Amino acid sequence: MKYLTPYLIINNKCEEALLFYKDCFDGEIFFMQKYAEAEKYNVSEQFKDKIAHAEFMAEGINFYASDGFEGQKVTVGDTIAMTVSFDNEKEQKTVFEKLKVDGNVTMDFAQTSTASMLVTLIDKYGIHWYLNYDK
Repeated sequence: MKYLTPYLIINNKCEEALLFYKDCFDGEIFFMQKYAEAEKYNVSEQFKDKIAHAEFMAEGINFYASDGFEGQKVTVGDTIAMTVSFDNEKEQKTVFEKLKVDGNVTMDFAQTSTASMLVTLIDKYGIHWYLNYDK
């Protein structure tokens, strides 16, 4: 069986973002390695404390994250979003309230044609989120 794991490049704020998501989703940072700990990367002193690779896990949520490679130009785009489906309206609203801090709500709570409640936002790290509650 195959499965897809999203990999987020959160340029220069990866560790901060992971701690934020840990709180939002009541999850854990399962693995985190800084460039200083990864012998195969030769980076500047200023970049050694940046995240080379991390794995985030919460109930039903798993993704990888990194600060990217030194010198890598990261353009935050509109071509992908992280979708989280909830079976509990209270949990959806709790996560939404946390994720929206210093972010931008792109669509407030709305009933969809499939009888679900959807809200969308871009968090303070430029990540697009679709939070869906299936009634």
